[in-house]
Amino acid sequence: MHEALLLLHNLVRWLVLAFGLWVVFRPGARSGAFFAHTLTLQVVLGVVLAFVSPLFQGALANLEGVMQTPGEARYFVAEHWVGGLIALGLAHAGLGQVRKGKPRARLFFALALGLLLLSIPWFRPLLRF
Repeated sequence: MHEALLLLHNLVRWLVLAFGLWVVFRPGARSGAFFAHTLTLQVVLGVVLAFVSPLFQGALANLEGVMQTPGEARYFVAEHWVGGLIALGLAHAGLGQVRKGKPRARLFFALALGLLLLSIPWFRPLLRF
C-alpha cells in the first residue's frame, strides 16, 4: 500500500505543478479550481502516506534525534508537509480572490506555486515506476 500511495502522490505532483503554471499565467476561476482542488488531493494523499510510511513513522518514534540532524527524515517530518499545507491555504485564498474578481489572486497562486517548488523533494526520483 505504501508504494502505491507513493506512486500516486508522485504522479499527482505533476498535475499540481501543471495546474499551478496554468493558473499563474492565466488566472481564472476554472484554472484556480483545478489547481486548488488538485493540491487538496495531493495533501490528502500526503497525510495518508505519512500514516503508512516507514520513514515517517520511524522518524516520529525518534523525533528528538531526527530534529537534531539534518537529513531526509527531518525534511519529511518538519518541512515537506508544512510547505504543502501553507501552499494549500494560499491556493484556496487565491481561488477565493479570483471568484470575487480581485486582481491579487495571481499573487496568492504564485506564492503557492513558489512554496510548492521549494517543498518538493527534488532529491527523490522524479518519476516512480
